[in-house]
Amino acid sequence: MQLEPIKDTEYLQKLIDDGYTIDGPRQNTDRDLSAIKAFIRKGLVFSPEEWLVKQGYQFIEPNTFTKGFRIAYKLIDDFPDELFKSNYSLFKKGSGIPLYLKVEVKAEKE
Repeated sequence: MQLEPIKDTEYLQKLIDDGYTIDGPRQNTDRDLSAIKAFIRKGLVFSPEEWLVKQGYQFIEPNTFTKGFRIAYKLIDDFPDELFKSNYSLFKKGSGIPLYLKVEVKAEKE
C-alpha cells in the first residue's frame, strides 16, 4: 500500500485496518489513536516520511536553529514548504514511519 498524507479519519481507519498501529507520546496505542484522530478533525494533516522523500523533500536534522525538531522542506515556487517531525509514527511489523506536520506561518501584524 502506497502511503499518502493522513487528512481524514476514514483514511486513518483504512491504515489501521491494513495492519498499521499508531505510536505516540502516551505510550498507549488506543489513547494515541484517539489523540491523532482529534488532531485530524481539527484540520491537521500528518504526512508520512516515506511519502515526503518520494515527493522530493529534504531533511534537516535537529539542532539549535530548528529548536530541536527534525524538519522536512521543499522549495515550491521559491517559497519553502516546511514540515516538522511530530511525536507520532505509523508502525507495521516492527517498522516505524515518522509522521510530519505542516509548519504554521503566522502573518505579522502591521
